[in-house]
Amino acid sequence: MKASLLFLGLILLVYSCTSEELCEEDSISELVASFKTESGGVVSDTTISTKLSVYGIREGQDIWFLYDSVRDSEVLLPLDPHHDFSRFVFQTAEQTDTLTLTHSRQEYMISYSCGFGMQFTLEELQYGEGMFVKDTIINPLVNTSLEEVDTHIWLYF
Repeated sequence: MKASLLFLGLILLVYSCTSEELCEEDSISELVASFKTESGGVVSDTTISTKLSVYGIREGQDIWFLYDSVRDSEVLLPLDPHHDFSRFVFQTAEQTDTLTLTHSRQEYMISYSCGFGMQFTLEELQYGEGMFVKDTIINPLVNTSLEEVDTHIWLYF
């Protein structure tokens, strides 16, 4: 009798410690910004940045580095879920520019186990007269379901 109760207790203990659902999705909405150059009306396929550093600016929070001296053709930028704008500073050895993205935001249910995510709709891009000369919004909808081929904006050097 004791052995069967011990066995039953062990089975209940193991069963109660296993999770039925695990969240395998990311709940962060990241914008994909690809770098381009344009010459004579012809847009390059990709442009590799020269030792680019990117950091984010959020109201009431410390500045945080996203990229430090990378050479890449695109960056992922996490948008601010608490405001209708997001700001990022792009810096090379020669130039610095601040990119301000204006967007609307709406919460949506990812799943029961993952909870809610934020969906953003890009409205406008603003930057100074430093690094960027032009922009194009390719896909204004930014949410957690990021596909490998998703590009949201093009930034021209």
